[in-house]
Amino acid sequence: MNRTDKIRQFIEDRFLVEFGGEVTDDSDLFKAGVMDSFGYIQLMSFLEDEFSIGVTDEEMLTDVFVSLDAIDAFVARKLAGQGAGQGAGQGDASCAG
Repeated sequence: MNRTDKIRQFIEDRFLVEFGGEVTDDSDLFKAGVMDSFGYIQLMSFLEDEFSIGVTDEEMLTDVFVSLDAIDAFVARKLAGQGAGQGAGQGDASCAG
């Protein structure tokens, strides 16, 4: 199972939603009623554990990733940053805020 599939599976299992119908990979999970702030914290904790990445409080508060695509891109940047010894880039057009 690849990275995107792992994230998708977690969201589907945790929030009882299925991607492919009304909810797509680029749907705003907050606006769609899939996830609330508590669920977002659970998701960030899952990402840290599953992919061995660190998510700072600043990243959680300033770069709120609202879609599967944006969440997956964030994880990809964090993993690439680990390899380069750098953190994730700042800002993203797919962030809320």
